[in-house]
Amino acid sequence: MYCSIFNIRNSNSAHFERSLAKRVLAALRAGAVLFIVAAAALPAAAQAQSTKFIPTFLVYYGGGPTLTSADVPKLAKYDMIDIDRFRYNNIGSSTWSAIKAVNPNSNIFLYEMGPESPSYLDSQDVVYLNGLGRHNVSRGHPMGSLNGDQPGLFQLDASGKRIYSTGYSNVGANQYWYLMDFGSSAYQSYWATAVKADIVDQAWVADGIFVDNCNSNAAAAGYNTTSAWYPTDAAWSTAMNSFVTAVSVSLHGYNQKIWCNKGGTTTDAGVSAWRALDSFSTPPDVLLEEGAFAVQWGSDTQFFPEASWKRQVDNMGAIKNSRVALMSHTQLSPGQSGTDNWNKPVTFWQTLWYSLGSFSLGKNDTVGNSYFMFNGGSGYNQLWWFDEYDKLDLGKSVGGYKVSTIGGVNIYWREFEKGYVYVNPTATNVSSITLPQASQQITHDNLLSTLSSIPTVNTIALKGHNAAFLMKSSGTVTCSQPGNRPNPKACTH
Repeated sequence: MYCSIFNIRNSNSAHFERSLAKRVLAALRAGAVLFIVAAAALPAAAQAQSTKFIPTFLVYYGGGPTLTSADVPKLAKYDMIDIDRFRYNNIGSSTWSAIKAVNPNSNIFLYEMGPESPSYLDSQDVVYLNGLGRHNVSRGHPMGSLNGDQPGLFQLDASGKRIYSTGYSNVGANQYWYLMDFGSSAYQSYWATAVKADIVDQAWVADGIFVDNCNSNAAAAGYNTTSAWYPTDAAWSTAMNSFVTAVSVSLHGYNQKIWCNKGGTTTDAGVSAWRALDSFSTPPDVLLEEGAFAVQWGSDTQFFPEASWKRQVDNMGAIKNSRVALMSHTQLSPGQSGTDNWNKPVTFWQTLWYSLGSFSLGKNDTVGNSYFMFNGGSGYNQLWWFDEYDKLDLGKSVGGYKVSTIGGVNIYWREFEKGYVYVNPTATNVSSITLPQASQQITHDNLLSTLSSIPTVNTIALKGHNAAFLMKSSGTVTCSQPGNRPNPKACTH
């Protein structure tokens, strides 16, 4: 996830899983600084459940303006914040304290690269580091520097050469982000010891550490060659999960939470990696999918094929012991329109509502561990907040989602105490869907209107890659909702 001040990478439309880490490195090379604000996390058993219909997190990069006290009310709305350490004194003596004074439950995480280490940041002040910064200097580390004292911790290819990130290394300038042996207990110990010195023991310490690039496979991070250490996805995933659990144990010992950028949930292998982590006794506090449902990679908006989308929706509900953070995005800005990867018209608000609908279908509101973020074309340099987060509230779900096939198109829908969510994850329009009961359709355009001014409907149309939110009309009772059957004849179908 390279969460620093890095430039956003242009992506191949076929390569869905992109790491935010990549963006961090570009910015560091340019001398910029990055800031990530995102959802905070605790292990499920220990975390307070969110009561919001749409729990949120924020990612905010260093390209954005300096934070001020005027930003505190908005920052305090987010359940989780992941931010670069250099922001710690933007607001008074402690930005973190200013936020927590308004929202004591907000968790704040500080960015750190996990499995890679830079060769050219040895002189960088520690408050601006986003990697270990110990290539040829130890910075007081008891194990010494990585390059001089720990040569066995670099991953090598089949010819014995070190592996590096292609997107964020500058070979001509002899600047590399090297891939380290994250499956090695020695590197796991080295990383945790360095993070304790650079973050936990410093004035900017927060609630936890955001660990970037805990990827389910090597392809997600884009290295120059194949690892001789972990040449298959299965070997890679096993080693990476060992890194995640080891650093979780270490940092929990310092009263720090761990948030890992995992990704990969459009694939069966990625989903398996997530569920394996969830079965461990010491899972991370939060797992991030930075490319959920709709993404900005390769087109104005890219929508995943239905099968890939469905894996992401299903994976949300399957994770029980970590918080699940889902990030959707578009290249468009609010009010803009463009073309999606299916060569169809797409708008900013369509993408947001499709993503919100997909999130609502899959979120586990029994455990209360699902969190959402959306951003547009200007990227991660502003505090993204939408009226939808405050106004959309259908209550608790009545059950899981259902699928209705209409004209050969699968329409996914879920009932809530006060309404319904429908999602069409295909590119095919559906002209008419019969609703379970009379309802009022909420849209971005009428979101701030009084409910009484919104007409009641019994059917809706749902275009491809769109979602619909509906409020049950007052005075009607749903038969599928437990406890709402004082008179069976009054039930509306």
